[in-house]
Parts: sequence; C-alpha cells; structure tokens
Amino acid sequence: MGTTQTSRSALRILAAILAPYRTAWGTVTASADVRKLALLTGINALGNGLFATVNIIYYTQVLGFSVGFVSTALFIATVLAIAGDLVSGKASDRLSPKPVFLTGLVLSAIATALLLVVAGNISFIITLCLISLGQGLCMSSNTSLIRRLARDNPALTRASLRSLLTIGLSLGAVIAAGILAVGTTAAFQVAIGINIATFVVAALLLAAVDVPEAPHGASGRPNPVLPDARFTIFSLANGIIGIYMHAMSFALPLWMVRHHPDLLWVAGALVAVNSLLTAALQVPASSGITSAPVAARRLVIGAVFVAASYLFFVSGWSETAWVLVIAVLVFLIAHTMGEVFYTAGSMELLFRMAPEHLQGQYGAFYGISNGLMASVAPAALGFAIASAHGWGWWALAGLTVVLALVIRRESQGIDA
Repeated sequence: MGTTQTSRSALRILAAILAPYRTAWGTVTASADVRKLALLTGINALGNGLFATVNIIYYTQVLGFSVGFVSTALFIATVLAIAGDLVSGKASDRLSPKPVFLTGLVLSAIATALLLVVAGNISFIITLCLISLGQGLCMSSNTSLIRRLARDNPALTRASLRSLLTIGLSLGAVIAAGILAVGTTAAFQVAIGINIATFVVAALLLAAVDVPEAPHGASGRPNPVLPDARFTIFSLANGIIGIYMHAMSFALPLWMVRHHPDLLWVAGALVAVNSLLTAALQVPASSGITSAPVAARRLVIGAVFVAASYLFFVSGWSETAWVLVIAVLVFLIAHTMGEVFYTAGSMELLFRMAPEHLQGQYGAFYGISNGLMASVAPAALGFAIASAHGWGWWALAGLTVVLALVIRRESQGIDA
C-alpha cells in the first residue's frame, strides 16, 4: 500500500513538472505557421550561439583588432542602426513584420560573409554596422510577428520559442567549444560559414509563413513610445541590466585568456551547458505568471542571481584546480537562474506594457534600448575585468539590483 501511494505521488510530481512543457509544446505546434517560426528560431539561434561565442576571439586574435577598437566599432554600429530599427518597427505594425524580418535575415547573411574579406579598420566598422542593422531589423519585427501569430497567449508563445532558441544557442555553443579548441583561422571561417547558412535557411522558412493582417488601430500616433515614460524607463533599465547577456560570450572568454589561457575551450562548454539549462528551465520559470506584480517579482529574483554571478569575475580563482571548478559551477548556476527568472519577468512586462496594436513600435524601442546597452557592454565588461580589486564587478552587481527594483516600481498598476 505504501509503495503504491509513493508511486502515485511520484507520478503526480512528474506530471506537475512536465505540465508546463506540454503546454509549451501545444503552444508552438498550434498552427503550421507557428511551427515554422519555431523551427527558424532554433536554426537561427544555432548560428547566433556559435558566432556569439567565438566572435570576440575572432575579432581580437584572428583579425588582430584591440578590445577597445572592437568596443568602439560595436557602439558605432549600433548607433547607426537605430534609425533603421525605428522605421522597421513602424513598418511591422502598419504593414507586416514578415518582409522586415526577411530583410534582416538576408542582410545578416550578406554582412556576416563580409567578415571573411575584412581588410582594415574601415571595412571592419562598415561590416559590423551592416550586421547590427540586420539584427536590428530581425529584433524589431520578431515581437510583432509573435504577436500576430499567437494573439491569445503571446507571452507563453514567447517563452516556448525562447526554449527552442536556447536549445539552438546551446548546440551552437557546443560547436563553438570545438572551434575555440582548434583555434585556427580556418576553424573560425567554418564557424562564420555555418552562421551564414543558418540565416539563409531561416529566411527560406520565414518566406513560407503566412502572417495575419495588422489589428485595427495599428497606425497609431506618429511617435507613441517616447511619451510613455513608464515604458521608456523600463526599456532603458532593462537594457542596462541586459549587459549580463554578454558575460558568457564576451567577458568569460577574455577572463579565461587573462587567467587560464590553457582552458579557453571551457568558455564554449559553459555557454553550451548554460543554454541547455536555460532551454530546460525557461518554460517552468515562465509558468504561473498571471499578473504584472508576479512578473516583477520574477524579474527581481533574476536580477539578484545575475548580480551574484558577476562576483565570480572578482578573482582569478587560480589557487587550485578544484577551487576553480567550484567557482565555475557556482557562476554557471547563478548566471543560468538569473537568466531564466529575469527573462520570464521582463518578457511578460514587455507584452503587458505595450498596446497590442503597437507591439512593433514598442518592440523597436525596446530593442534599441537593448541594442545601445549591447554596444556599451564590451567596454563595460572589459573595464570591469581590468578594474583593480574587482570593484567594477561590484558596481555592476549593485546597479543590476537597483535597476530591477526601479522596474518593479514602474510596473505597479499595469493590470489596474
């Protein structure tokens, strides 16, 4: 009798654990168009995960540019892409996000290919500008496309798609670990070729997606976002906190080069494990968010974990091998938990703060805020690595928690 009850309890627990995944699977397989979007999301993420893990090493070790120059080039690229991002957001709302997204994928493929023939500073900056513009077009139209294809529950669809995205990122990071281990120019060129191919395949899948017409009132007012102070504060604060997204792909490889150059391949392996864990945990972390206050609490919890993960970089952890192993595992856990909880809260607040018929324009402003901070991230993280006694990391950790509390304050009353 006792054994039977234990078995039933175990089955109930297993069913409760699997329930969010069943819901997510039903969400992304609800229609043929959502299935195509899910597939292209995973394929595109594979290339992005691969390239994001190796690009800083490619720029600095293969092409020979300094970290400072690369940071400056990335900042210029993002600033020049802002105008196009704004236009594409408005076009996604008024017309359709599909041609905008498609243009971004094609441009990303062409611009990434140009990295193979970069011959100097100017050509490098131009290439990064084109890559940034292509990715900006993809980001600004993606939110609107999800909203069009999944109007009943866009936040859950977004969380489900993010799980597929992180699976793709993890596979890309696994390949990246091999690329970093080989370390030859030819290996990095193969990585770039794979990234180009994923853009092309994603574009072909997107071409077969049928996108519904824009909802009534999509034309909106000319500049609907900037006067919305609450959404502006949320976007800017979220963008600054979002610097953590580059800790794995940018700060960790540089930290390894500085403290443990013989273990550089570990950076790629950690990105892969992080992505797999994120894919497994994102749906459960996003389940049960039924209101803005709940979303804000998840966001703050995530920010605290992110802040804790920054403290890994304070030391070189070079005394003994087992100390380094423990430190790396703690960093991985803290960073992963921070990512899934913070993403769960921020994505829900994004959908709740933005009017349905203006998702593209609000999404564009949100993307621009994140893009600007992404351009600053290399300089901020590089400065933190170089700061004496690790005070730069302490500052980033404190700022992350404070800004998360600001977002929580601004989210009050959204559901009222």
